[in-house]
Amino acid sequence: MCFSYLVPENPASRTKTSHLKNALTWLPAVAFALVGAGLLAAPQAAADTGEMAVIFPPFTSEATAWERIHEAGGFVVGPTRFSNIVVVYADDPDFKYRASQSGALWFTAATGLCAEA
Repeated sequence: MCFSYLVPENPASRTKTSHLKNALTWLPAVAFALVGAGLLAAPQAAADTGEMAVIFPPFTSEATAWERIHEAGGFVVGPTRFSNIVVVYADDPDFKYRASQSGALWFTAATGLCAEA
């Protein structure tokens, strides 16, 4: 009878390999999700001037958001269904920069955000 002697693997190297394989398994799904999110967000990008929705951090009051818009040089067009999102009009291309400096997170097209009267 012939017995072959197997050298046991280092458990630490096996763990590193399994973590790498696990991460590589999820890589296509994560890449697909990121590309899909980008494709969905691209049509919603706001122009540099004109009407747009300005999104502030959650739980920002409507009064605070409106005040920050005025400080940045924009004009409030109307409220939305959410207190931290304001539809504004800006005729200055630097408005987005100033609004970002005062706390705005994101700018998007205002389509479908206006509250009903």
